[in-house]
Amino acid sequence: MKRPAARAGGKGAAGSRARGPSPGDREGKPFSWTWAYAAVALLVLLFLYPIAMGKVFVSPDSVAPAGFSKIATDALVHRHVYPLWNPFHFLGMPTFGSLAFVPYVYPPDALFGFLQEVLRFPKMTWLLAHYILLGLAMLAFLRAAGAAPEGALLGAFTLALTPNLVAVGAFGHGSQIMTAAYLPLLLLLLDRFARRGSWLALAGFAFAAAFQLLRAHVQIVFYSWIALTLYALFLGVTALREGRRAEGVRAFAGLAAGLALGFGMSAFLYLPVHEYAKLSTRGGGEGGGAGLVYATSWSFHPREMLTFVIPSMFGFGGSTYWGSMPFTDYPNYMGIVPLAFAVYGAARTRGVTRTYLVALAAVALLISFGKHLQPLYSLLYYHLPFFNKFRVPVMILVLVQFATAALAALGLTNALQSRSNPAGKGSDSGSAWMRGALLAAVAGFGVLFLINLLGPAVRDYAVRSRQGFDPSHARMALDMASIDAIKSGLFLAAALALVGMARRGRLSRSVAALLIVGVTAADLWTIDRKIIDPQVATPREYDDNFRETPEIAFLKSDSTQFRVFPLRWDDSRLAAFGIASVLGYHPAKPRLYQAFVDTVGIQSFEMLRLLNVKYILADGAFPPGTKDVALRHDGEVKVYEVEGVLPRAFVAHAIRQVRDDGVALAVIRTRGFDPHAEVLWSEPTAASPVSAPGVPDSVRTIRYDFNEAEYLASSSAPGLFVVIDEFDPDWVATVDGAPAAIHRVNYLMRGVALSPGVHRVRFAYAPRALAAGIQISLASVLVGLLLAGWGAWRTVARRAQGGSPAAAAPAVPEARE
Repeated sequence: MKRPAARAGGKGAAGSRARGPSPGDREGKPFSWTWAYAAVALLVLLFLYPIAMGKVFVSPDSVAPAGFSKIATDALVHRHVYPLWNPFHFLGMPTFGSLAFVPYVYPPDALFGFLQEVLRFPKMTWLLAHYILLGLAMLAFLRAAGAAPEGALLGAFTLALTPNLVAVGAFGHGSQIMTAAYLPLLLLLLDRFARRGSWLALAGFAFAAAFQLLRAHVQIVFYSWIALTLYALFLGVTALREGRRAEGVRAFAGLAAGLALGFGMSAFLYLPVHEYAKLSTRGGGEGGGAGLVYATSWSFHPREMLTFVIPSMFGFGGSTYWGSMPFTDYPNYMGIVPLAFAVYGAARTRGVTRTYLVALAAVALLISFGKHLQPLYSLLYYHLPFFNKFRVPVMILVLVQFATAALAALGLTNALQSRSNPAGKGSDSGSAWMRGALLAAVAGFGVLFLINLLGPAVRDYAVRSRQGFDPSHARMALDMASIDAIKSGLFLAAALALVGMARRGRLSRSVAALLIVGVTAADLWTIDRKIIDPQVATPREYDDNFRETPEIAFLKSDSTQFRVFPLRWDDSRLAAFGIASVLGYHPAKPRLYQAFVDTVGIQSFEMLRLLNVKYILADGAFPPGTKDVALRHDGEVKVYEVEGVLPRAFVAHAIRQVRDDGVALAVIRTRGFDPHAEVLWSEPTAASPVSAPGVPDSVRTIRYDFNEAEYLASSSAPGLFVVIDEFDPDWVATVDGAPAAIHRVNYLMRGVALSPGVHRVRFAYAPRALAAGIQISLASVLVGLLLAGWGAWRTVARRAQGGSPAAAAPAVPEARE
């Protein structure tokens, strides 16, 4: 890779040093990398000051999953039970395989727990740490890519605090930002191994891949692997074309070996995830995927690229959003200044890194269009392995944001690298930038004029484009867009003018760069504050979401096993008190449950009885004379009891054999059977003989916990012991200690054959993939440690001999005037 002879900004990864100041230059003291790292960390703390000061986020997505987490964490801490199954939502579902509750799987969790619980660090230290990791790792990657510290500071700060990534943390999707934080680190380590042959870097790459996987946001991991594969392809092909065969081979081999080893280390988590995917809604669509229509619901429309320049062009999320997605809470804005320098960097730098970043941004942007570019998305959906498991195509814009931030760093480096030559008559390399500043300011006001001129037509279009969209919200969105247009023009004008002044020698490069970062910070601050501040609360306010209310006190007084129909479909608060709900939220629900809900529905009293729903919560009174229910608690939230509900566990003495699951659902939907008198059997094998008992059956619950349930059942005749819980192939049963087969009855429930007499029936959830995964993970960790040890020994030995690792030149930008 050809490099410029001299590069501004101090000593970079390639070892080149800053050139001395030429006559007429006001070079000033070079901005050091140490200050760049400190500045990134400081900016993250400044932008996220509420959580640095001990505040927390209370968005609905932050609170929604916390009910189960509270009771599960209590079981883990106080009873040393690791909940692998969640019995409190739907009819039950895996926690580990669905990634709904995976504490202490991610290795840094233990450190954050110590910092927060023992040393009393802020409650969300774990989130702050990953924003800082993202910024610092991006800075290190940009240093290796040839950016000067001033440019790298802009790129790293922009990525860490881009509104999209700030929003996912504020809105309860912390795993998304935590997973994304590893992308620049992985790229850096892969580059180090490919170019230098560092075995220590390969070991680091494998462990970083494992950490990213164990942070458990599979979709961001998948997108990261797309970015890594594309990078290895560019590195490898370039090296092979230029005759560096060993480097090319290492690029491909390092990617394959590192990801394989990283996956092996995380196999104890991902083998259960893979098995559950087959049983979830993510595995029920075309080709075992999520279903193409469902998967592309959150597709990014090409016209919404306008939000890259004017963040509120389609509203600012929430009630003002009038774009094409079902809903969103924030715009996909990256900052007008970084975007402009990214375009400049793409046009004015050379090298494999620049080409890679442009290609990555283009590929990710096209994929984000989803259903709006159906041929491409369908091709990937049907032919790229595992791609069909994911939804929300707009999420891949994280790669566009990464590429934009990196290109912005290269662009600013290039822009500040060249100066006017005092010896050259009539030469002024800053004049074009000053003219650009004037044009940017004029363009901002021009867009303002255009928005106001076309405002009525745009508002009418917005109202027509979304059913029920309020015209007042359309006016509010256009007002915000008008303000954003002026701000974008002025911010861009200020940044371009600063470059012009630096190129004319009126400002030192470092001062100009810091002022440009300040302009960018002011721009992003106004956007990030609108995202962060409404979600901030104190820990006490967060805990108030889980205080015991009168209706919960009433429900807790009932010692029987039952489910409730809650006020909100996604309300998990009840789980914190050990109260099971027939509803709940998870992006990958059990497929049997979802098919039952979609086909049969669960809001009729007949279905509520079938599913053991004893109580309905309501915020108003039922009409007088409503049958089948009785008011049991009269308060702000009323509690109605559904009469005649099936118990959670019972013995059935009549079985109706039906042809298949489709017939079973049809019989249930048409109310073609009495669940109190019989159960539906859709397995191809014949059911065991049953007969009517001479005396009533007796069923007593001995234990009902996260991973097991035990009952004492007495019957005078052969029957089928039925539990109204979700069927899953990883549940095993014993009757009086002897293994017993679990049959799927009533489409989605569990049944075990019983002979006459008194029996102890025990169910245990034992994921087979978990046991196999633990063995693979232990072996992979051992290999990773051996590889790291080998790399460290080679490094020490080489240094002892007075040598240094062979270092090929990293991909650095080539200045172009």
